Amino acid sequence: MAPSLATPRRSPPTHPSEIERWREEIDHVDRVLVRLLNLRARLALKIAGSKRAAGLPLHAPARERDVLANVAAANLGPLDGPAVQAVFRRIVRESRRLEEDQFRTPQ
Repeated sequence: MAPSLATPRRSPPTHPSEIERWREEIDHVDRVLVRLLNLRARLALKIAGSKRAAGLPLHAPARERDVLANVAAANLGPLDGPAVQAVFRRIVRESRRLEEDQFRTPQ
């Protein structure tokens, strides 16, 4: 059975098995995050293809600001806003890098 995404207790663990169980949950969440990040990257590449076909510029600063605003609005913590935005700035930067690579590669 897959680990739950339940919030662990705030008190320190009393048994090493609790730590191991939480680590297993983190490992599960990490695997899900990787799948989601790759899905997001594939969607960004589809957008790049559409931009290329339409002759549109690759870089869309207004859209990037919207992405950062959307994730800031969705953030319920415990990560603070600047931390979430820093992560997404990196995600956007990597997506742009993938798009630029696709634009450079003749299709």
